[in-house]
Amino acid sequence: MTAAGLAAPSPVRGVSLKLAFAIALRELRAGAGGLTVFVLCIALGVMAVAAIGSLGASFDAALARQGRLLVGGDLSFERVHRRAGEEERAGLDDLGQVTESASLRAMARIPGGKSALVEVKAADGAYPLYGQVVVTEPPGAGPIWRKAGVIVAERSLLERLNVGIGSTVSIGDTTVTIGGILGTQPDRLADRLAYGPRVLMSLDTLTRTGLIQPGSLIRWIYRLKLPGERGNDRMELNTARFTIEAKFPESGFAITDWTDPAPSIRREVKRFTQFISLVGLGALLLGGIGVANAIGSYMAKKRQVIATFKTLGAPSRLVLAVYLIQALMLAGIGIALGLVLGALTPALLSATYGDALPIALAVEPHPASLLTAAGAGLLTMLLFVLLPLGRASVVPPAVLMRSHLTDEQERPPLGFLVTAAASGLALFALAIAASEERTITASIVAGIVAGFLLLLGFGWLLQKLAARFRRTKPPSLALALASIAGPGSIARQVAISLGLGLGFLVAIALIDRSLMAEFEDNIQIEAPSYYFLDVDALNLADFRATAKAVEPDAKLADAPMLRGRIVAVNGVPVEKVEAAPDSRWVLASDRGLTYADTLPQGSTITQGSWWEPGYSGPPLVSFDADSGPGLGLKIGDSITVNVLGRNVEAKIANFRKIDWESLAINFVMVFSPNTLAAAPHRVLVTLEYPKGTDQAREAKLVQALADRFPLVTAIKVGDIVEAAKDLLQKVMTAIGMTAGVTLLIGALVLTGAVAATQQRRKYQAVLYKTLGATRGRIVRAELLEFGLLGAAVAAFALVAGTITAWALCKWAFEVTFVFSGRAAAEALLLALALVLGVGAIATWRVLSAKAAPYLRGE
Repeated sequence: MTAAGLAAPSPVRGVSLKLAFAIALRELRAGAGGLTVFVLCIALGVMAVAAIGSLGASFDAALARQGRLLVGGDLSFERVHRRAGEEERAGLDDLGQVTESASLRAMARIPGGKSALVEVKAADGAYPLYGQVVVTEPPGAGPIWRKAGVIVAERSLLERLNVGIGSTVSIGDTTVTIGGILGTQPDRLADRLAYGPRVLMSLDTLTRTGLIQPGSLIRWIYRLKLPGERGNDRMELNTARFTIEAKFPESGFAITDWTDPAPSIRREVKRFTQFISLVGLGALLLGGIGVANAIGSYMAKKRQVIATFKTLGAPSRLVLAVYLIQALMLAGIGIALGLVLGALTPALLSATYGDALPIALAVEPHPASLLTAAGAGLLTMLLFVLLPLGRASVVPPAVLMRSHLTDEQERPPLGFLVTAAASGLALFALAIAASEERTITASIVAGIVAGFLLLLGFGWLLQKLAARFRRTKPPSLALALASIAGPGSIARQVAISLGLGLGFLVAIALIDRSLMAEFEDNIQIEAPSYYFLDVDALNLADFRATAKAVEPDAKLADAPMLRGRIVAVNGVPVEKVEAAPDSRWVLASDRGLTYADTLPQGSTITQGSWWEPGYSGPPLVSFDADSGPGLGLKIGDSITVNVLGRNVEAKIANFRKIDWESLAINFVMVFSPNTLAAAPHRVLVTLEYPKGTDQAREAKLVQALADRFPLVTAIKVGDIVEAAKDLLQKVMTAIGMTAGVTLLIGALVLTGAVAATQQRRKYQAVLYKTLGATRGRIVRAELLEFGLLGAAVAAFALVAGTITAWALCKWAFEVTFVFSGRAAAEALLLALALVLGVGAIATWRVLSAKAAPYLRGE
């Protein structure tokens, strides 16, 4: 078939897709130079979106699939302080098989002064209802923890105390034997954040310890297994829940069923994945710019082919169909590659960090997440490809036949502009629709668009500044500035391709530095050294005296402490309260409570007033000023809190700003003393060592208190801070990896942008050589151009990232912003390395061009 035959106009108005497909395949077989960047940009952008979506879906699926193992039953009924009474236990037993367990923190001690904080779980003989407790050593040990006086513990406890299996340790008022090494437990995710090794024992052993005291911070959990298949019926699950709530309306149970085993964790994971998915969306949009550069460069190389088609009578629709088919085919390859890599991410994460994950991820493909990523990739391709294709389809053959260096560009038809705009709107609508926090998502999407426009404007500004100073000396600098200012400038592409990724990385590095500085310079300095839980109020004076006897300069503070759960706000059950995202945590579970005659240290009243000492009127409460408005609370409103099985309603007397960073004793809710003073409770004590106290003296004081008060639990604040820092580092690493993908895509975009200007650069180099320029001057001019652009974009990214980090530190994290010179230097060096690396390759290609073909064309 001849070219004329291929390009012959269709006898009908439409275009033969078979003909267009045949031409498209023939051209791709002949070579699709430059379109590798097209495929890679789409693939990496889709991979980022698919990977993040797949991780979120894997976690949700794992929660649903392992719901019974995570809850430990079909339903769980949990509360603090108070064990189920006879009637309550009978009510639970009527519904099915029940197992009872207790969770608390305690101290494990051995003769000689060593002690360690442990997370104790005590359970009855029916535990566990689902799954099994794994005892890794000795082999075949079985459920030896059910024996009275025997425990199984995680290996880290044995290492800390330097003991082995068969050794004895003291917990509370009794001595127990370590019968084995504790492995996995079926309901581990339902337990609290652990600050020490986990220990499992029987309820009989727990009773021997003497740790069960009125007001002790013990979390009692009752797990229920419904008969037969009733546990699979959501209606039966709800019926069991409502039955207990109706029989015991003030029981204070927090009820969870296996269909949503960890609602607070699921909610926070979803919010986090939504946030980084928007970073992934930014990466995909950046990849779209790379797609536009690649397709523009490709279309420029095809000018002669398009001109030939049109000269032979091919309609514009055929030209459009040919190159649109090619774009769709290449986009399909990129999308498929990105989906495969994204779908494999959960499996890769499980294989690499499986032991550190709280649950085993569901590693199979998740169609909804993959379809969303594929749709986002397709819409991105259309957004950035339609305009170059539309422009090429309407350019007259005479223009196309002119020099390949012409800058004449036609405006795309209105239909292309409208379709491209619709694709962009559909892309953002898809991102917003896939989010639960749509207002926040819309704001972030608007910020991403604003960021792109800002970078585009910065690139334009660089061109204008270069044009103003392009007649400067030396000549190499003048040539570089002229190239930046000229019509074929890559200033805008460099600004967009590197600015976004570098800005993300700078902001993340500075936020991470500021948060770490807050931990190291403020929290660890201002915070107490230890918390002591479950101090008996009757023994408080002796406790203080013992501490002072060992360390006279130690500072101690104390406050009564109970746990309670908000059950209603202004008479509305918490399940129906519309809480702001940042305030939901207050309603999610039980909270620490206290009472006081005076304003606690580290608090400042923002609204209302404190009650008078000795107040004896209706119950009043002081509420956290940051959380109250998010729950719709104002002065005079009421909240109902279940404490020890009794609903207590109190009026909001004031809101107070709390300095949580000090880690001093403080609570979301502080009640007037007449509200809670009569309730059984224990005392929380904080201890602060004098500055310069060595570890030996610290250990001596803790050991003296542990020996004198074996039922008291000591928690080292440094361990809490280290756990928080470790979690923060993991979160920042995940965000940084996403930003790294953005930077990688930016490097590809930069490569494509430079490749699109190669013909022009070669032509200019030939002219410079002809006019007497040396190779050294041309090399200096090229590298100066890339170096100036890289330095300018790095400086802009540094300023933008610094402003972003400062704003987030001030208003989102509420910490002091700390600038990092290292982060600034790394951003500058990274930008220069990328730009100069690409520039060096481009310069080498430019200098290798032969002059004859270009001079003949003239």
